[in-house]
Amino acid sequence: MSAPAEWDARADWFARAAAANAGPEAPALSEREDRLLGELEAAFCAGAWVACVVLAYALAEGPARNRDAVDPEFELLRERRNVFAHSDTADLPPEQTLELYAQSAVRMALRALGEKAWR
Repeated sequence: MSAPAEWDARADWFARAAAANAGPEAPALSEREDRLLGELEAAFCAGAWVACVVLAYALAEGPARNRDAVDPEFELLRERRNVFAHSDTADLPPEQTLELYAQSAVRMALRALGEKAWR
C-alpha cells in the first residue's frame, strides 16, 4: 500500500480528473458502475496500475459499445487490458509506464461515464 502522502496526492489527482471529465452534469451511475468507480479510485490511490487499466476497461466498455464509431482511445485501452489480462507479469512495462497507462485509463473511464449523462 502507498504511503499516506502518496495516497492523498493520487486521490487529489483522481478528483481533478473526475471533475475535468464529468461532462455537463453528474451521470446517474448504476450500482455496478458506482462500485467499479470506487474500486478504480482505491486501486489508483494504492498504485495498483494494472488493476486500474482492467477496472477502467470494465467501466468504459458499456458506453463504448453504444457508440456508432470506433474510438481509437478506447481501442488502445482494450489492447492494454488484453495484454495485462492475458500475459505473464514478467512482460509488464516499467512502473512509470504502468502509471501513465493507469492515468490514461482512468481518464478514459471517467470520460465514458461523463458522456453517459448526455447521451
